[in-house]
Amino acid sequence: MADINTDRPIIILTTDFGLHDYYVGIIKGIIAGLNSRAGLIDNTHDIPPYNIDSGRYTVRTSYRYYPRGSIHLAVVDPGVGTKRKALLIETRDYFFIGPDNGLFSFLEKTEIIRIISLKNRDYFLKEISTTFHARDIFAPVAGYLSLGISPDEFGPEITDIKKIKSNKIRKTKSGLSGDILHIDHFGNIVTSYQLNNLPDSSCLIFLGQKKVGRLRKTYGSVKKGFPVAYINSFGYLEIAVNGGSAAEYFSIVPGSKEKILIATS
Repeated sequence: MADINTDRPIIILTTDFGLHDYYVGIIKGIIAGLNSRAGLIDNTHDIPPYNIDSGRYTVRTSYRYYPRGSIHLAVVDPGVGTKRKALLIETRDYFFIGPDNGLFSFLEKTEIIRIISLKNRDYFLKEISTTFHARDIFAPVAGYLSLGISPDEFGPEITDIKKIKSNKIRKTKSGLSGDILHIDHFGNIVTSYQLNNLPDSSCLIFLGQKKVGRLRKTYGSVKKGFPVAYINSFGYLEIAVNGGSAAEYFSIVPGSKEKILIATS
């Protein structure tokens, strides 16, 4: 079971809110008002708006680097105010709070201790809006949880969370087809392939109809200004441009549906 250090609990925030508005500040204010000892860490607030794929990739590849017992408050919630559930998930080492929309579908059943459907309004704000559950539900729950309130107090236990079936690797006549998961600050394009999805290091990689090349070790494996494909530090196939932006080079924006093609023949 995950144990919270109630003397100095850690809450990590991952959202698509950006920093232009006051949404992140309000969330922090609510948590600080409930527990002034809570340490608040901004993982990122620059997830592209409504992009659950990017949010899931970001939480999946970062959560293990925080102290055991940390609370991950993650909100990318295009379905806010609908019938989608609000969740508190306890794993062996961490807690996760956020919407049940596939954001946490990377968690394996063997990791999960219990899943709570957030229903107990005693731990919400008094007025619940239909458009800002991060403020009205998720932030207060994170604050109360950091004080040592048992997960069972927040609602009934359920057995499943929503799993997203997209981003699978699909077979084609000439090889494999995958998706774009995330574009980082440098314009590097993270794909849905991991090392074990690749047939071998000699396969050819394409972004749509544009050739990237064979798998290389790092950015400097090609000349400046040229595209390169490699396995990133989190184990995913990534496409970059040495000294530049792959997103600009290939005219890719968040939400682009271009396929990542692997030619095996």
